[in-house]
Amino acid sequence: ASCGIFVSGYSDYSAAKEYYKNGDYTQSVHYSYKSLIASSENKEVIKLFEKAYPLAVDEHLAQIDELYLIESDSKWPKIARKYRDLNKLNEYLVNLKPALKEQRGYDLNLDGDDYTAQMAFSDTLAANYHYNEGIKLKKDPSKDRQKWAAINFRLSQDFIDGFRDSENLYKVARENAIINLFFRPFDGSNKYSSYIRDQVASNQSQQSKEFLRIIMNSNSSNADHYFEATLVTNYKPPEKISNENIDQEKEVVVRTESYVDSTGAKKKRKIKGTVKAKVNHYKKTSKGSMLLNYRISNKTAKTVLYSGSVKGKKDYFYEWANYQGDKRALNSKYSKLINRKEQFAPSEDDFYLEISRNIAKKLEKKISNHYSD
Repeated sequence: ASCGIFVSGYSDYSAAKEYYKNGDYTQSVHYSYKSLIASSENKEVIKLFEKAYPLAVDEHLAQIDELYLIESDSKWPKIARKYRDLNKLNEYLVNLKPALKEQRGYDLNLDGDDYTAQMAFSDTLAANYHYNEGIKLKKDPSKDRQKWAAINFRLSQDFIDGFRDSENLYKVARENAIINLFFRPFDGSNKYSSYIRDQVASNQSQQSKEFLRIIMNSNSSNADHYFEATLVTNYKPPEKISNENIDQEKEVVVRTESYVDSTGAKKKRKIKGTVKAKVNHYKKTSKGSMLLNYRISNKTAKTVLYSGSVKGKKDYFYEWANYQGDKRALNSKYSKLINRKEQFAPSEDDFYLEISRNIAKKLEKKISNHYSD
């Protein structure tokens, strides 16, 4: 059984069994399918697929029946997604049947259903629901309502591409919803603050860009929110620590000598002696850190909307050694260190640029989270 771990598709089969045990029949079908596509040799996987498949289908159909009882049109996106799940299950079955017949001569004891018509029907009603929600929401000029209108117009296209004029309505609502976040110059080191601001703008995720525009030019008249920050830097220059004339000694074989034993046979014996050396051990350390404290305020209300801090640091450590005397006396650590030569520590600029890159990535994520749905 232990050898089965290396059989193609085994890990997927294990996952399928676990999902079945936990009552997640859809995932059990998914991983059984993956396992069988990798290898159809394991009969137990086929049996598991045949057990899990009807249970997964029945579960989705029961959930659809429950959703149909809801009077509100908000049920349609949920129903549409359920039919997509059913269609995916049916695709697994359609793909597996001929594959198992060809590879094993096995007739899969399951019947599939075509959900194309139900998908088309529910997709239309789901797209229509989100479209109508967008129409209602866009009547309110507030940025928040415009944002949700845009989201609904976008969701309508997830069900039917280009549904009515949802694409154009999405663009208009999105533009109305976008918040212009103006980055003021940071207090503190101007050189690195400019770099961090540029990096945040260039690293901004596509998801964040949907409703947030970062602006950094001198014209802040279009700003809705203001980003202000203070950057505190701390740098410890390279320090060289020396520990010299460290005594090393070890008993080693210094020579061999020949002798004749009691039987008259010629033999050799090892003669040991103590060898000594003196080691000079050097260490070089340096470190740098940055702390960026920020706040985001509203242009009109002049209240703090979000605030936080981002930290970054970098430590440098390097050691090497040289010696005088017999190399054989050195312990394992010094035997390695003597192969190293002194090197220059990163410059202060190198330190801060690396820390700035990390600060910018963290800051971009924090800003995105502040403005996420």
